Amino acid sequence: MVFSPGTVAHAVLNATSSALMVVDPQARIFFVNHTAEKLFGISAAKVKGGPLNAALSDPVVAAAIASLVARVSRGEQDFQVDSKLKDAAGNLRHIKWDVLPLAHRDLPDIMALLVGRDVTRQIAAEEALRRSEARLRALVDTAVDAIITIDDHGKIESVNPAAEKMFGYTAAEMLGKGVEMLMPEPYRGEHHAYLSNYLHTGKRRVIGIGREVTGQRRDGSLFPMYLSVGEQTVDGRRYFTGIVRDITNVKRMEVEVLEISEREQQRIGQDLHDGLGQLLTGAAFMTKAMAGRLEKLNPSMALEMQSITQIMNDCIRQSRELARGLQPVSEAADLPTALAQMATQVENLFQGVVCRVQSAALPPEVPVGVATHLYRIAQEAVGNAVRHGQARHIELSLRTLGPAVRLMIRDDGKGIAARDGDGMGLKTMSYRARAIGGHFDIRSTPGHGTMVICSIGWPDTVEKEAR
Repeated sequence: MVFSPGTVAHAVLNATSSALMVVDPQARIFFVNHTAEKLFGISAAKVKGGPLNAALSDPVVAAAIASLVARVSRGEQDFQVDSKLKDAAGNLRHIKWDVLPLAHRDLPDIMALLVGRDVTRQIAAEEALRRSEARLRALVDTAVDAIITIDDHGKIESVNPAAEKMFGYTAAEMLGKGVEMLMPEPYRGEHHAYLSNYLHTGKRRVIGIGREVTGQRRDGSLFPMYLSVGEQTVDGRRYFTGIVRDITNVKRMEVEVLEISEREQQRIGQDLHDGLGQLLTGAAFMTKAMAGRLEKLNPSMALEMQSITQIMNDCIRQSRELARGLQPVSEAADLPTALAQMATQVENLFQGVVCRVQSAALPPEVPVGVATHLYRIAQEAVGNAVRHGQARHIELSLRTLGPAVRLMIRDDGKGIAARDGDGMGLKTMSYRARAIGGHFDIRSTPGHGTMVICSIGWPDTVEKEAR
């Protein structure tokens, strides 16, 4: 017989990992392989010739399969059926059955081949994956931060509700569109080139790093945001997921902290000038007058008094310098003068250093706080150029174009690569620029100096021409 022990068919059927049974049109068991014996805890010899429910623990499942066997024996197509059956240990298993017609010259009738595959682990894994996806979807949908996924062409693949709320678009309006729709110029025009360059060279600017950028809402309004981007590869395609946090309130608080700090420095500077400075000036006048009266009475004491007067005058000078440093700009119009004084101080303090200033008057609508931050940025950049860059020539340029302002500090030092590129000074300058709504940029080539630029509302076309 075809399934007799020692035949090729018998060996093949027993070697498979699926549970196999051959039954006649009445669903009587004709053959059971070793896998089925182990899975259901049965003996092929005992169940042979018996009904299906002799091998299968659930009579309802056995009856359902038996009805399909009858249909297959009548020439109908093969069928599939899912079932839950107990295994040899009494555990419930998910078994997927294929009911196939089986004809052979050695078989008396068209028999049915039952192929049972244990898919318990597969179903458990699929269920775990569904639960995991549901949890992830819930996290994404309830996240406060906007989560946006794009493909390798920059087209938006998915957005969460926070992204809709943050940018003012519906998901339908964003899906399939270029992510640059959420950016203002010049970033909108530059994004495609940046993405293409990254895909070809692997050079990163945001991906895997994170940075503060500017977003644009549907109504055209701009807002500061922190963007972190991760990269994934799915089915051979690259995708990028961006997590966006609106930091408008954070930036507002930062500005308030800076303004409070500047006001406190101005108050201390004013107290030094009006309080301590005036007292020292009065004391200097008194010692000078006393030295004059003692000149004839006691010349040696008069000389000592003159020395005291000189010390008092040195104290006055130092207090004024301290006051000026704490309050360099009392109004926006003072900035050009303050920059010129800074350049003079640098040349006096550092022998051989040439510091030149070209400055225009600031527009009247520029707040004094903005002028103060511009001064501090220039002060930090000049200090870095001299102390770290070992520059010998420094140029300060303050330009205006209508309400727009552009401050540039250029030096001939060692360049930023030879310094600490993540230093606190650079971070402070960038921080101040962002606090006043400006754009901060550093351009440097090792051995060829550094250029620091802070621009507020400066037209991009003019900026490109300057490059």
